[in-house]
Amino acid sequence: AIPPREYTILLGHLHRPSSSLPLSTHQSLISHFLALTATPTPLTATVISSPLFRPFSHAKLVTLVTAFRHAVHLRLKALQDEETTLFTRGIRPRMTEWVRCLVKGFKGGQALIQFVSAGGILLGLDDLKNKLGADPGSGSVRAKTEDELIIALTEIMELYGAPKDSAWEKEFQPETEHGELDALSLSLLFAAQFLPHVFSERIKVLPLSALSSHLMATIETTFASGAFLALLPSSCSTTPNGQLSLTIPAGPMQPSFPYDGPGPWRQSASLTGALKVLIGSPLFSAIPSFASITARILPLLTESSPLMGWNTLETVVTRLEQLASKVESDWAQSSLARVENEDDIASESREVATKIWTVLKTLLFTTIMLLQSILSTITYSRPVTSATVPPKFKQSLTHLPTHSSLASSTLRTLSHLSFVITKFGGVTSTSSDGFAELKRVFYSALDVLSADVEASEEFVRVLSLHGWSTWILRHDAFTDLFIQVEATSSTGDSPAEPLARARQAFNLACVEQLVPLLSLDTIEHCVFPLCLPHLNDVSHRETYESAHSAILAIFAAQLGSTMAAEVQDTGVARPTFVEKIVPFYIRCLLENSVDGKLTTPQLRLAYGTLTNCASGNAPAMGQLCLSSLISLLTELSASGDVQTRHRLRLVLVSTLSALPLVVLPDGLDAVSDAIRDSKDEERWELVREVFKEIMENMGDREKEYCLRWWEEQREEFEG
Repeated sequence: AIPPREYTILLGHLHRPSSSLPLSTHQSLISHFLALTATPTPLTATVISSPLFRPFSHAKLVTLVTAFRHAVHLRLKALQDEETTLFTRGIRPRMTEWVRCLVKGFKGGQALIQFVSAGGILLGLDDLKNKLGADPGSGSVRAKTEDELIIALTEIMELYGAPKDSAWEKEFQPETEHGELDALSLSLLFAAQFLPHVFSERIKVLPLSALSSHLMATIETTFASGAFLALLPSSCSTTPNGQLSLTIPAGPMQPSFPYDGPGPWRQSASLTGALKVLIGSPLFSAIPSFASITARILPLLTESSPLMGWNTLETVVTRLEQLASKVESDWAQSSLARVENEDDIASESREVATKIWTVLKTLLFTTIMLLQSILSTITYSRPVTSATVPPKFKQSLTHLPTHSSLASSTLRTLSHLSFVITKFGGVTSTSSDGFAELKRVFYSALDVLSADVEASEEFVRVLSLHGWSTWILRHDAFTDLFIQVEATSSTGDSPAEPLARARQAFNLACVEQLVPLLSLDTIEHCVFPLCLPHLNDVSHRETYESAHSAILAIFAAQLGSTMAAEVQDTGVARPTFVEKIVPFYIRCLLENSVDGKLTTPQLRLAYGTLTNCASGNAPAMGQLCLSSLISLLTELSASGDVQTRHRLRLVLVSTLSALPLVVLPDGLDAVSDAIRDSKDEERWELVREVFKEIMENMGDREKEYCLRWWEEQREEFEG
């Protein structure tokens, strides 16, 4: 039986708008008395209608969630501790009846209070699903609880989701405590906690398009619509010892974000204070939950309503792109964007820099989670076409999103965040410590885009137009080398160098994957100028390697498929652009053979690939690759650069399988000379690599010829 005195005291406190007892005491008392009674409907109704929990606050709502969640646990324990007889009903039926009584008490209550209370019950049932079961059927108490939660959330969106433009509307909005989030944001904060436990078919009942819009608005609010770095440029200064300081004193006003809406931060606030408010807000700590539940409802919406779903996917990716673009713009204007070494930041500012990177990485993780959901959704669904759009919607539609448009927006969004991505090794990193989800999103977007050749061409052209450097080239007819003549800025002021390099590395990684789809005109005027400035610049390794990978992709895709070149009046075939740059790239690779540039495996792979692609068009091209390499080896023998010479001899071995049969004897003769001229370990390494090249990489005809050569040279090699 319930002690009347304690129960009466609790009821007295619940009927008053304020109480001398702390919230934790109320939570314990509510849980205790709800669990002790077999018919808790009256007490539930009293709690739901209590003025004690108004105006709303995060702490009060958490109290209700915890109270109902703990009550479920305490009720099960109480039933387990009861003495039973042969005629006593089982624990599960009695728990079911008790939960039904709890839910009955919600009738007529305020929507937000109902929502968090039902959420507390759902969390309690989910905690005990191994003991009570998790039957999602329409007749179960869990289903009833989920239904109440869905109904309450729908009512909340109707109440608080509409624009509050008029004073009349604001007059009737429920109040929240001073400094608290608005009612809708509080509701979404708890929705992100509850909805992962709700059966998917019930989530489809919600107005998912509106819910996704509210969730995206909350994510934007959390990151100040991308303006959380707006104070960074003005906060940077240089200390007397040349270090960067981020702690410029601010005026007396403090940032009120995120509690006063998503507008720009007050300019008189300090960067430190603004970051403290952002990171300390309950919204920021809930960002993973917001992203997770948004990622879950997008495919559900697309499945239940394709037209609305695809339009929502486009809206989400567009908002993410705008958010990332604003962040990149503010970052580029700051001195911090030019810092590559932590020692260049003043010690008192390093904590601020750490907080900035914490927010940036959180933004990247959020973006990746949402983009991954979008790409997974469109991969397994067809876009809406004009033929399938209902007549009543056709007039209001300006365009329909497509697979390629969403993929392009995804890549543009990632490009804006490339300066953050580079902290994880970039999108081309092969390290096991890399960001696997990032790579999955990046390559999935490229796969989707590559299905549309025209969209791929347009994407690459836009990359080159929006690049920060335009390279004017001329072709020297005597040397067949493209040389840099002039570099001019296409956008006025150049952005911070590390930011520019990160963006360029990302762009090159995109181009490398799309090269097989591109026309020769796009390769000549867009791709090659994008790569050229970075082929000899090792200051940024990722960009350097991506540029070489893109050039090799050009050769692999174009050489061998461009035999039908234009024919002049003379009837002589005119070489294509890709054929013309073969001599240039031969020289480029040989210049990059010195220590500190391309590694030995990279150089061997690159030169072997170039030789193989060039030989596919004409044996003379293969002969040019071989003779250029032999010529440099001769020069190095005279100069005495032993280390570079040995590396190039290994490169020579790697070209054997790429040479056409008519050029192969010259290659084998050069290899024989190299082995004879080597000593000790270098000699044995060459012998091993030659045999490996013959056995593993040669074609059948070439292998037969090489094995006869090997037998002829075997005694000398063994000696």
